[in-house]
Amino acid sequence: MHLSQLFLADFPLFVGRFHPLVVHLPIGFLLMAALLEWWPGEKVRLAVRAAWAVGAASAVAAAGCGWLLAMESGGGDTLFWHRWLGVSVAVLAIFGVFVTNRGGALAKGYGVLVVVLLSLAGHQGGNLTHGEDYLFQHAPPIVQQLAGHAPESMALVDWESNDLDSINLYQQFLRPAISSSCAKCHNGQKQNGGLRMDEPRFALAGGDSGPLFSAGEPLRSNWLKRVTLPRENVKAMPPGGTPWSFTQISLLRYWIDQGADTLFVLDPANTPADLKTLLLRDYGLDLRPRLFVERIKVPRLTPAVEEELVALNWQLSALQPDGGALEAKPMANKSITAEALARLAEVATDQLVYLSLDHQPLGDAELEPLVRFPNLNRLRLNGTNLTASTVEKLTGLRHLESLNVYGTELDDASFEHLQRFPSLKRLYLWQTNVSPAGAAAFASDNPQIYVETGYGAGTAAKDAAKK
Repeated sequence: MHLSQLFLADFPLFVGRFHPLVVHLPIGFLLMAALLEWWPGEKVRLAVRAAWAVGAASAVAAAGCGWLLAMESGGGDTLFWHRWLGVSVAVLAIFGVFVTNRGGALAKGYGVLVVVLLSLAGHQGGNLTHGEDYLFQHAPPIVQQLAGHAPESMALVDWESNDLDSINLYQQFLRPAISSSCAKCHNGQKQNGGLRMDEPRFALAGGDSGPLFSAGEPLRSNWLKRVTLPRENVKAMPPGGTPWSFTQISLLRYWIDQGADTLFVLDPANTPADLKTLLLRDYGLDLRPRLFVERIKVPRLTPAVEEELVALNWQLSALQPDGGALEAKPMANKSITAEALARLAEVATDQLVYLSLDHQPLGDAELEPLVRFPNLNRLRLNGTNLTASTVEKLTGLRHLESLNVYGTELDDASFEHLQRFPSLKRLYLWQTNVSPAGAAAFASDNPQIYVETGYGAGTAAKDAAKK
C-alpha cells in the first residue's frame, strides 16, 4: 500500500478519536445558553448569542469527530441513537443561533428542547463508554434492584449449598467477568470490532479479527492474548476499568484448554492443584478432596430421640460440629438387640454414617435394617453371624466405602456381591473363609478397592491390589 493511501486510511480514525475531547465543549456552552435564556434583562443577550454560536460550532465538530470514530465500532442500537441524537443536537444548535435571537418564551422552550436531546445523547454516550449499568454500579443495593441492575457477585454464592460435582465453570466464573468488563463494549447495542459477548452463542461466532478462541489451544486464542497484554498496549482488554485478575485469566485458559464448552463442569478430582488454590483464595470454593461425612447435610436428632437410643444401649457420637451426622456403636459391655437396630433405622435413618456392630449376636435376619441407612459410609460387622446373603443386600448402599467383616464365616461366594458395591474402597477380611486365590483375584479385578486379609492370604491380595 502506498504511504499516502495508508495516511488517508488512518487519518479519519485519528480525527475521530478527538471526539471525547471536543464533546465537552458543546455540553458546557449549550447548557449555559439554555440557562441564560431564563436570566432577566437584555444585558445578557450578547452572552446568550455567543454561547449559542460557540455551542453550535463545537457541536458540529463533536458530531463530525464522533461520526468518524464510529467507523471502528461494530455498530449497534446504542451507537445508532447516540450518533443521530448528536447530529440532531448539532443541527438544533445551529438553528438556535437564529431562533433564539430575540429571546422570550420561544427561546426558553427551544433551550429546554436542546438540553433534553443533549442529555439523551450524553446518556447514550455513557452507555457506549462505560456500559449499560454504569449509572448503577455504585448505587445502594436497593436502587440497583429497583433499576434491574443487581450485580453478579461470586461473594454471594453459598458453595455449601451447591453440588461440588456440578459447578459450571463458564456460568459461575467466566460469565460474571464477561458481564462486568467485556460486554460493556461487545453487547447488543455496541459491537466494537464486530464482536458481541453478552451471550455465549455470539462469542462463539467471533468478530472482525476472526474466532475469539481456539478450543483446546489457549495460547492460540485471541481472547487469552488480549486479556494478558500489558496495560499500556492499545490492544489490551478490557481497555478501561479493572483488568482481569490472574485467577480469572487462569480459569479462562483452563476452560479453553478443556474444549471451551459452556456446559463444562469442574471435576474436583481432575482440577489442577494450583487452580484449586486460586478458587479457594478468591472465591471461597474448596475443591480439595473431602470425606463423605464432611459433604452431607442432615438435621440433628432431638434430645428425646437420643435419650431413647441411649436407653437401647447405643453410644452415639457426633461427626460434624454443626450437623447431624452420627456414629453409633454398642455401649461397653452391652449388647444390641434386633429391636434396637430396627429402632435406630427408624429414627436415625439419614443421620447414621458410621456404624459398628462388632461381636454382636446378630445374623442375616437381624441385620436386615442395615439397608435402610442411605448415608452409611463405614460399617463394622466383625464377629457377627452374617453370610453372603446380607452382603448381597448391602450392595444398595451407594455411599458405603469401608466394610469390615473379619471373624465371620464369609467365603469366596461373597466376592460376587462385593464387586457390585458402587463406592467400596476398603475391605477387611481377616480370619474369614475366603481363599488366598479368591482374595487375590478379587483384588486384581477391583484395583480401586484395598483388600486386607491379614497374614498369609492377605499378602497375595495386597500384592494384587498394588499391581
